[in-house]
Amino acid sequence: MRASHFLALGLLFALALAATEVDDIAPAGKKVLVVLENTRVKSTHSTYFNYLQERGFSVDFAGAEDRNIKFKRYGEWIYDHLILFAPSASDLNGITSDDVLEFIDAGRNVIIAADSNIGDLAREIAGECNIEFDEEGTSVIDHLNFDQSDYSGAHTLVASSNLADTAILKGINSPVLFRGVAQDIEEDSELLFPLLTASSTAYSTAPSKPVKDLHVSGKRISLVTALQARNNARVIFSGSLELFSNKFFNLAPETTGLDGKSKKFDKSGNEDFAKQVTSWAFQETGVLRVKNAQTHRVGEAVAPFSYTIKDNVEYSIEIEEWNGRRWVPYTANDVQLEYIMLDPYVRTTLKNDGKGKFSTTFILPDVYGVFTFKIEYNRKGVSNLNSIIRIPVRPFKHNEYERFIDAAYPYYASAFSMMAGLFVFSWFFLYHKEK
Repeated sequence: MRASHFLALGLLFALALAATEVDDIAPAGKKVLVVLENTRVKSTHSTYFNYLQERGFSVDFAGAEDRNIKFKRYGEWIYDHLILFAPSASDLNGITSDDVLEFIDAGRNVIIAADSNIGDLAREIAGECNIEFDEEGTSVIDHLNFDQSDYSGAHTLVASSNLADTAILKGINSPVLFRGVAQDIEEDSELLFPLLTASSTAYSTAPSKPVKDLHVSGKRISLVTALQARNNARVIFSGSLELFSNKFFNLAPETTGLDGKSKKFDKSGNEDFAKQVTSWAFQETGVLRVKNAQTHRVGEAVAPFSYTIKDNVEYSIEIEEWNGRRWVPYTANDVQLEYIMLDPYVRTTLKNDGKGKFSTTFILPDVYGVFTFKIEYNRKGVSNLNSIIRIPVRPFKHNEYERFIDAAYPYYASAFSMMAGLFVFSWFFLYHKEK
């Protein structure tokens, strides 16, 4: 008997441990395909690749000319993430931009790094995402915000501290070094946003040619751009492959301010920038999920089959965020609920209790039909969140209406006065005798 008891306890413990592991499972997979321009990139960017392996990613390397590159096997995707460090590639031996876009449409994540020798592959993928790279041979130039090691050069080694104000980037106090091609976001989109931009004194042109018509200039130049698709796939477009290199990670930048004073930094912000951007792109940060969403009448605990108009209703939702290791409560003050039947009848901001639970109460309007309690949360830096609860709302039953309404008292009085008048008339008609 004791052995069987110990066996049962062991099974229960294993099941509890398995349930905990399943609950804390990462939202995205760990298999990464890295396509390199040449074998030398593997050594010049070894710090970045070692970081991926330290984070537990299974990294496979392939050359741009490798004939064994495969995304799919038997109709299933082999990899969860793709890194394209092959700026000048036009195709990958049969893998075209359409294949990469299909990879993104399937919810997978991509990091694309280009440079001044940008090829058709990166340009076509970016074009489908409303991003336009400048022409081949052009570079971002800034004669004020550059590293002093490029003092005698064309000032293409740009040092930028114009980081996006999002939850993606935190604690980067040194400028990020960039040498490469400019990007221009063709139209305003809630799906696209720059992570690193140039300064107002920057412009994009070919360094060896006289400046004529500028494709893009100033802060409109996006150096690194992020895309979060509606299916929560994430894509990073970097105009510089060197941004991820060991050289730029370890370089101590020196810049000169407008006052003419030089400022020296111990280390560039490239390594921190690359790690944080990669963690976001591979869905290690900024991923939300709905743990529990429910609605019920105030004072009750269970949702009814249907509501009645003018019910006092409570709605609550629990939202969690993946912090790279486990799911933790999400905190925000801008989560909104919409109560919809074709058009929103109620739109209200939910109150946050600081533990990931958002709730509100309101009285249903005097309209019946099938209504939707909808949360549609789209913010830069976190995954799109959607939650829908549909429930019918009926009118009052006949025995639920008020019997006497204050506004109807004049009508009640007229009815009773007519009854009294009829009674008096009838009595007078029946019993009155003419003399």
